[in-house]
Amino acid sequence: MLVCYNPSYEIIFKTLESIIAQVEKMYVIDNSDDESKILRKDFPLWDHEKIEFISLGKNTGIAFAQNIGIKKSIQNKADYILLSDQDTIYPKNYVKEILKILKNHENKEKIAAIAPDFLEMNRGGKRQGFVRFEGISLKKIFPITGCHTITQAIASGKIISANALEKIGFMEEKLFIDWVDLEWCWRALAKGFFIIGCADVVIQHTLGDTVSSVFNKNYPIRSPLRHYYIIRNAVHLSLRSKYITLRMRIHLFVKSIRNTIGFTVLGKPHLKHFRFVILGFYHGLKGRLGKY
Repeated sequence: MLVCYNPSYEIIFKTLESIIAQVEKMYVIDNSDDESKILRKDFPLWDHEKIEFISLGKNTGIAFAQNIGIKKSIQNKADYILLSDQDTIYPKNYVKEILKILKNHENKEKIAAIAPDFLEMNRGGKRQGFVRFEGISLKKIFPITGCHTITQAIASGKIISANALEKIGFMEEKLFIDWVDLEWCWRALAKGFFIIGCADVVIQHTLGDTVSSVFNKNYPIRSPLRHYYIIRNAVHLSLRSKYITLRMRIHLFVKSIRNTIGFTVLGKPHLKHFRFVILGFYHGLKGRLGKY
């Protein structure tokens, strides 16, 4: 399933073209504020027998849109469900390779999801590795081969087990957007499942709208509204999530303070970003969730 939001015609075409032959069914959930332009009749893939297009008519949040695709996949008797954003490009045999690894894994019954490494196109196409929580913080690891237990993985490219979903639950819709994919991973770990990162399979993905370079390091920069959700949900989860440890809570809260400063300094216009992140921090403290 693929969730899109005001997508570029060219980008979503490339995404679908790279993955459609590899899946049995593709639900495309249009989560745009208004019915997006990709509905135009000359879009060459809407007549594809594998694609079912669902327009929500408004932005209902990534979690709500993902849950629609997940529930339809389960109703269609899917064993595994691919989550995808609109700006991810998949290599040939991607699904086949991921499922082969998953089905041959010694703990396959306890694997909630398996995720690839990805090249972040806003960071020079560099491999982004995987994330583990170690000690008092999240650590990045950069294996070149093999499967590795990890703490979390972004949604796009992740293949999740329909069986595990029954025990873990669906995506948390109150978060609306940001941290939805990571919160689900934490919930899975807390319920005794594993998240696996596969370094043998690599996709192309784009994080953020633009990048800002500081000391030769690129940071993804999003809109002020996205920064609001990032700060709000991180603060909320650090204070209220039942599925993370005290050390993880402290890490999240400190990261929220750091990001509040970073988004203000790197985002332009600075004052607008400042207002949104401060409001997000305040709403996170209060536990105010849902759409802004």
